[in-house]
Amino acid sequence: MKRILGLVLMVVVLISGCGSSTGEKASKNLSNLSPTEVVKAYYNSIASKDYSTAKNCLSDKLVQQYVDSPYSGLNNIKKLTDLKVHSAAPIKLYGKNFDEVQVTAEYVAEYKEEKALVNGK
Repeated sequence: MKRILGLVLMVVVLISGCGSSTGEKASKNLSNLSPTEVVKAYYNSIASKDYSTAKNCLSDKLVQQYVDSPYSGLNNIKKLTDLKVHSAAPIKLYGKNFDEVQVTAEYVAEYKEEKALVNGK
């Protein structure tokens, strides 16, 4: 197993997915969470193999990317432990009329199989 420091998907994107129609009950519960809590919910869902809730933490666009990618946690994580999610930190990314934050997470992941990206990393 390797210790992974994941720069978590921009929480702006995560939160935009919390109201998606892919899981009405789960999305109602997620819509009241803070950005840090959404990230925790996402990784805890992956760890417990509750992929429906994990998908509800993502925007529809990201769900499609993750479902299609053999590298994503939705497809390739066998076991996820030692989750540590850090507090949200404000960032200026798009400069729109909403709060932008970045949340990082550390975890230990065991993968079903090791895969290299096209660029070899």
